[in-house]
Parts: sequence; C-alpha cells; structure tokens
Amino acid sequence: MERILVVGVNWLGDCVMSLPVFKAIKKKFPQSFLALMVVERVKELFEDNPYLDKIILFNEKTTHRGFFAKLKFIKYLKKEKFDTAFLIHRSFTRAFILWLGGIKKRVGFKRAKTHFILTDRITPPLNVHRSLYYYSLFEQEGVAIEDKLPNFYIDDKERERVDNFLLGYRRNYRYLVAINPTANWELKMWPDNYFVELIENLLSIGCAIFLIGAKSEKNYIDNIEKKIRGKVINMCGKTNLKELSALLSRMDLLISSDSGPAHLGSAVGTNVLVLFGPTEPLITAPLGKNVHILKKDVGCKIPCYNLNCKDNICMRELKVEEVFLKAKSILTKNEG
Repeated sequence: MERILVVGVNWLGDCVMSLPVFKAIKKKFPQSFLALMVVERVKELFEDNPYLDKIILFNEKTTHRGFFAKLKFIKYLKKEKFDTAFLIHRSFTRAFILWLGGIKKRVGFKRAKTHFILTDRITPPLNVHRSLYYYSLFEQEGVAIEDKLPNFYIDDKERERVDNFLLGYRRNYRYLVAINPTANWELKMWPDNYFVELIENLLSIGCAIFLIGAKSEKNYIDNIEKKIRGKVINMCGKTNLKELSALLSRMDLLISSDSGPAHLGSAVGTNVLVLFGPTEPLITAPLGKNVHILKKDVGCKIPCYNLNCKDNICMRELKVEEVFLKAKSILTKNEG
C-alpha cells in the first residue's frame, strides 16, 4: 500500500484552495494511506475530510522549534515509512526534515534552496490563480485534479448547534450577514469607519450582523462594534474553524477582505462579497459561483506589496455606497 504525505501550507485561505488535492490523490491511488502535515491552527479544516487517513502536526515556531524536538519528529516520520511526499509548502526546513525522515520520493516546487533535497522538482505555471499553482505540483506527477472547487465538510451536529443558535435571529431579521473586517496584513483591510457606515446601512434594511474574526483581532473588532449605532452580534474569538464554517454556511451573505474566511465562506456555499485592494483577484480570489468581487482601479500596479504605502488608496476608493448596493443586490436576488 502506497503511503503518501502532503505537506500543507500555513494560511487558512491557501489551505482551503488545497482541499481538492486529497480527493484527487485518493482517486489516483485508492488503496493508499494519505496523511497531511500542517500547523495546528488550521488542523480543524481537515479533520472531517473523508479522503485523509491522518493529520500530522508540525509547528516549527513552537512545538518543534528546538533541535531535539525536530530530531524526535524525524524519528516519528521514519516510523511512518512514507513512500512519497508532496510539498505544497516551499519551506527548506520541511523539505530537509522529510529527507532525513527517509521519504524516498520528495516532490516540491523548483527553487535553489531545495534543489538537492527534492527528488522531483516541479516548475509551476506563471501568472495563474494560486490554486492552479498548487494543483500543478500534483498534476505534473500524474494526479489529475478534476474537481477544482474546494469543498469543506461540516458535521451534522455542528450544523444543528448553529441552527439552534440562529433560530431567533432568523425569525426576527430579514437577512443574516457576516462581516470579516480584518486580513493578514493591514493594507488589505477596508477602513474601519467604512465598515461602521456599511453595517449601519445593512441594519436599516433588516440585516442581523455577525462580526467574525480571530482572538488576536478582538480589540480591533470590538472598537468597530463600539462605533456602530445599533446592535450587532460580535462573534470574534468565540468560534473555532468548525463552528465558524457552520456559521458561515447559514449566512445569506459574507462581506470580507481578501482573507481566509472569504475562502472558507465560498467553500461552504455562502454568497461571498470580497473587497479587493492591493491583491489580484485573478490570483487569490475565492473559488465558486457564489463569489462576488469589488475592486477599484486606481492606477497602481497590482498585486502591490508596498507595505510602506501611506494612503491605501486602493481600499479607500472603494466607497460604502457601492459596497452597500452590491450587498443589497446579492441579498434580494438570493431572496427571489
């Protein structure tokens, strides 16, 4: 039986993009044992995946930071006796550990740092969506990714809990709308006062507003909540990934920056409105027929990674009225 290890990436959105590869591997190798190596913060995304046999946690910055911790992990990999490893993650450390762990076939993206560690060096396509970039690692090894849209699996009990929680809101409000105001870097974030005005407009048409975010973002989202004239439901830091996915699956709309929750929302079939600025939708937009994009052309080169940008004009030029009208259009169309 072929024993296969996939080394996943660290960010939620990229992890969502990688979901189709597991089904494809199992179709190509139906009798294989398939494991995934990821950081702990994204493990819940994969826990109920029917194509995965095992999840292996590797946290280079915490649990496996020291030399002896890494040595212990290498010994563990040797006992697992994997035949093949696919490295979606481009980390030199991970590639080196897999080599020391005795995995004979190591497939990864071609780069100078890992050239002599990998056995199969894949040249990815240029200027394509990030998902196609990741899929190329497998397709060039004969694993066809036929179903390219991510699909996230939610436990029935989790859905039932969320349904019970939302029962009153569904009775008393016309629409349920989740708002994700944050992103992994500040320049991708719409101004907070824009979000305040947008939320107040949405409240005026009968929306229940659910603010979402990680525990680390709580102060920022709490400050937005304080400025809003009206009642919102602040869920920031109160859900794990499974609970968040179940919550999003029951929303009529998610409005989000270009970030992980937008990808999660699209994967569970929610209408998602993504506000883009310095990043390029053709590269990082969530996948799915229910994804809507708003973006302003301000003459800047996109994608832009100028973290010292002072005015963040690409986000500021996307006005509240435009986002509100688009959101209202999605909600009323979905209602019909």
